[in-house]
Amino acid sequence: MDEIMIKARRRGPELQVMVTGIAGASLLLFVAYPLSLLLFHSVKSDGKLTVASYLKAFTDRQNVVALGNSLYVSLAVTLLAVLIGVGMAWLITRTDLPFKRGFRGLIFLTFVTPPYIGTIGWIQLFGRAGYVNAALMRCFHLSSPPIELYSLEGIIAVMAIYLYPLVFWPTASALERTDPALEDAAASSGGTRWRVLTTITLPLASPSILSAAILVFIHTISCFAVAAALGLPTRHYVLATRIYAALSHYDVQMACALSVVLVLLSGGAFLLQRALLGRGRYTTATSGSTRPEPVELGRLRLPVTIFLSVFTLFTAILPLLTIFSTSLLKAWGLPLALGNLSWGNYLAILQSRLIESALRNSLIFATLAASAAALLSFVVAYISARTRLAGRGFLDLIATFPLAIPGPVLATAMILAWMRPPLVLYNTPWIIILAYIVAFTPFALRNLSGSLRAIDPALEEVAWASGASWLRGLKDILLPLLRPEILKSWILVFLMSLREIPLSLMLHTQGTETVGVVLFSFRETIGVEAISALAVIVILITLAGHLIAGKLGGELEVGR
Repeated sequence: MDEIMIKARRRGPELQVMVTGIAGASLLLFVAYPLSLLLFHSVKSDGKLTVASYLKAFTDRQNVVALGNSLYVSLAVTLLAVLIGVGMAWLITRTDLPFKRGFRGLIFLTFVTPPYIGTIGWIQLFGRAGYVNAALMRCFHLSSPPIELYSLEGIIAVMAIYLYPLVFWPTASALERTDPALEDAAASSGGTRWRVLTTITLPLASPSILSAAILVFIHTISCFAVAAALGLPTRHYVLATRIYAALSHYDVQMACALSVVLVLLSGGAFLLQRALLGRGRYTTATSGSTRPEPVELGRLRLPVTIFLSVFTLFTAILPLLTIFSTSLLKAWGLPLALGNLSWGNYLAILQSRLIESALRNSLIFATLAASAAALLSFVVAYISARTRLAGRGFLDLIATFPLAIPGPVLATAMILAWMRPPLVLYNTPWIIILAYIVAFTPFALRNLSGSLRAIDPALEEVAWASGASWLRGLKDILLPLLRPEILKSWILVFLMSLREIPLSLMLHTQGTETVGVVLFSFRETIGVEAISALAVIVILITLAGHLIAGKLGGELEVGR
């Protein structure tokens, strides 16, 4: 039997090396090559290597201000997201707060709402012609809107709303895993609730909190759509929107220089998070011990419940309800009266050639990207978790590094890489599909890697011992066990591709518009009402995807 297993193992590594070589070559070609061209073009001028583009970039006051704005917005959003996420996680997991399932449901709804679509709702509420500003101007006879959403503070508020769940979920999970005996021991030694919280509970959860905070920072500094929607009308630039502006004016060298700076910021944060996660889990997990008694909020229970109810309903439901209401209006600006509502906007978008084409393109692009990303992520996850091949760590790093690449940066790199022979993909649908694969494979990979490591390798070894080949063991044992996770990864990439904006916006040409492009660029062309109807459809598809994932077990780790 040992000889049979040894033969199976010997046949396996040959295929493993071949598959690793193909996966490695693909990642080098489609990830490392475009990024290296980006760096090269940032230091190339008139055939010479120079840092002149960086000097030029940061002698331009607008770029310096954009860098400062990026850091200000990212740090402020991170701080707010941590305060909200950690606070709500503690209240929901450790106190006698009522309606905990309801609060989790509302946080989940915020979590799955695409930030740009949420921004549409906030603009309809608090924009200069929004419902709230219009009502305040009528009531108080004001000549100008009292609330200014188009500002850095507006960007911070909206981003914090849609990113605090990224802190809430891992923090809540860490708090639920913490051994209550440590807190009980501290309390029995005379520690107050506040002292136990600050010296025992939160320090045990701090690795999860810090990792989530870094993730929020990366998402914020990389964000384009929300920053563009709320910043460009008042010329409040961040680095991502300055890159877009530079490319719009065909200043490729400037775009490359700014892109490298942005990658250094987001990439540095990504490597820090990776190093933190690489140290393993620091939370002391429970092992059959009872959960601690919930902290009694006492007289604060009612006001805290009211405050959280208002906050979660306001942030989760109100913008979506606003979008849905607007989608039923016969014309933007009409009062929300029954006589002004109809389903006409939904019929109109189904008859619109532009939207029909965009929906078809998005569905096709997302399907192809999800299929390729699921396959690639499985291969990389298997190589990392199940083999001892040299370079497997580097392969995993290249595959996951696009997490730190902002959309405008990746789009710039793709243009540089695929606009010239021998392989010209620019101005074709394939460059958009390829960009989706590169951008979203890391999310599928993170989803699969943990699940693969949780499966005991002994199951495959039993198959080998029975005479099965390496490939047969993979097909008959591992793939059936991983099928739900592979499907979840496919759904995740599909949903992210379906609603993606910056890559599609910068890489599309006439005839390859996507849903994201229409949502971002065609509000004036097809009307606020039709855009709202399209946004409702995207939200429904997103919710359906998450419900399917929930049936498969667990929730999707959504990327922003």
